[in-house]
Amino acid sequence: MAYLICTLIIFAANATLILGQAEPVISLSGSDHEVSFTGSGFLPTDTTCSVSSPSSSGVIFSSACVVQVGTGAPHGGFVIGNVLPGSYVIQVTGNYGDFAQAIVQVDGGGSQTGVSQVAGYQPGSGVSIEATGLLPADTTCHLSSSSSNVILPGTAACVIQAGTGVAQGGFIVGNVLPGSYVVQVTGNLGDFAQTLITVG
Repeated sequence: MAYLICTLIIFAANATLILGQAEPVISLSGSDHEVSFTGSGFLPTDTTCSVSSPSSSGVIFSSACVVQVGTGAPHGGFVIGNVLPGSYVIQVTGNYGDFAQAIVQVDGGGSQTGVSQVAGYQPGSGVSIEATGLLPADTTCHLSSSSSNVILPGTAACVIQAGTGVAQGGFIVGNVLPGSYVVQVTGNLGDFAQTLITVG
């Protein structure tokens, strides 16, 4: 019996170590067509990394990514290609298959990253949003609006890192009349958060 108790304690300790591994994350910054990124929480055994976009192969015209062994912190940058305005998912992948995603908002002549206050937009404007307090078990999310076509069809994107309850996304404002519109971020478990966007 004592042997079984010791075995259970060892397994519990191993489980704690596995759960303690940080999830990979990346953050984007930049202006115009040039975007840089930094990452953390990747596997310390990664020796190379790459940049891609599940949204569109054309959004990345050229890219570079480097990671120093043992750090789990890739960094690099990319140049936005000739794509239509909209929100695109950017993915940085380590050579062991670990990856993280973020949203880049392409708005006409350049790119915009980060979170904006949702107020005072015009049709055609790019909007970036962030939602917190969603279920930590969510792994995917999507943007919607029951108000009207305030979200231009085909321009919405949303990503969420499991365990954080924090979703990030963006969209292009559609051709709607001035007013306030409800925008909703919904997690794959049915939880959601709402905000108002003011157009005009």
